[in-house]
Amino acid sequence: MKGKILHYDYATNEGIITCNDGSRCSFKKSDVISVNHIQKGMDAEFNLEGHNAKEIYLTEASDLEYEQASCYYEDQKYGFAELFSSKGCYTRWQYWKITLFSFAIWMLFGVYVVMSNTESNEIADQTVVITGAFFMFILLPLLYINIVTSIKRFHDTNRSGWFYLLVLIPYLGSLILMIMNGFMPTVKEGNRFCKRKRV
Repeated sequence: MKGKILHYDYATNEGIITCNDGSRCSFKKSDVISVNHIQKGMDAEFNLEGHNAKEIYLTEASDLEYEQASCYYEDQKYGFAELFSSKGCYTRWQYWKITLFSFAIWMLFGVYVVMSNTESNEIADQTVVITGAFFMFILLPLLYINIVTSIKRFHDTNRSGWFYLLVLIPYLGSLILMIMNGFMPTVKEGNRFCKRKRV
């Protein structure tokens, strides 16, 4: 039987074929014989067993067809809205830039707190106001940006942002999170979080 690839999910390695007679059938990557790369619109020739396609032979699309029909990976650009949105991806370099900048701000805040407390045993009202305002309007938004950045870095590796909950592991959570986000390679092919449609 013949048909075309209607949908393929890289996360589950499963897809759907539209048969030439109008029916649909499911398939798994393990049933594909001819090619490793699978994309929507490919011609398929296969044996039908119930509602499942077996022994599937696919025809690779031409370069032009692939350029027009496929998705491509694109690094997310910086912007005010993007900093507060968990959608999209950040590369390792983008992750480190934001993380190190945030670390520097936290260090400056710590130095200020220490210096303001060494001048006197009593904390002045002015210091309390400045510290509180800095924490509310700078550090809390920065903390949220760090969480979003970590989620986007997981997306960049084709992992769910829920991996951020690893930070809840006592003592080691933050270290595990930094190692994973800071050193895991980008996953471009089949990334379900970082694809952009060509128009």
